[in-house]
Amino acid sequence: MEIFDIHHHLGSLTGGSLQEGDRWQEQDYANRVRIMQANGVAMAAVLAATGYIQADGIKDTMRCNDTLADYRKRDPQRFAAACGIVEPLHGRRSLGELERIKHELKLDGVVWHSRFQGVAVDHQLMRPLLKKVSELKLVPLVHTNAESNLEAVWRLERLALEFPELTFVSLDALTTNTNSQLALDIARRTPNILFDTAHVRGSAYIRQFVETVGSQRLIFGSLFYSHPASYEHCATIDEIKTAKISDDDKANILSRNAKKLFGLS
Repeated sequence: MEIFDIHHHLGSLTGGSLQEGDRWQEQDYANRVRIMQANGVAMAAVLAATGYIQADGIKDTMRCNDTLADYRKRDPQRFAAACGIVEPLHGRRSLGELERIKHELKLDGVVWHSRFQGVAVDHQLMRPLLKKVSELKLVPLVHTNAESNLEAVWRLERLALEFPELTFVSLDALTTNTNSQLALDIARRTPNILFDTAHVRGSAYIRQFVETVGSQRLIFGSLFYSHPASYEHCATIDEIKTAKISDDDKANILSRNAKKLFGLS
């Protein structure tokens, strides 16, 4: 069964530590591919770093997006999607960077991690950015980790209701049992949010999610960093494969939903 992982982060501002110099991409690529192959993952969406240094403001954001685009070029079939980043606190300058992400860098989406970015998921500064994302037909991926009130999943629900034409991906929403149940309630009400499987609480929850809102709403994401490696064996894949759901549902979660999201055949 084909596996497409939508939650692979590409390190920090330089993609690795400054001590690694120019070879960090080679080291990162070798380690990332090794672990993907060991877990049977055929494709991944690489996401920009979210905790990168911004001493030079938007120039650092642009450098981060350039790095992501260059990395993807190493293996575009394996890295079937790539998503950049913009900062709400850069204001209108971020609108221009979204244009560059789409037209110059040819990236597929944009990711936000609000607890690193200083504003809440549903802050007013997000509205013009999401209007531009909609115009450019980029995929919005938003971290909704239970550890941060800035990233409360109900805040993403507000945006999803306000922008019904967008399909949002909620990353990290299944962080706790409580948040997992809240995510399920929100999934019932808000059909244009997909939830990734990072931190999923077990195969029983996967079955509950599928029975409640359908397998088309759950998308495999493992939350991977290469340095140091987040894992050697991805237990989330086991939880999906052993869940008491149909093979068709498993295929939706493991790859079909991601391919549809990014417009891949």
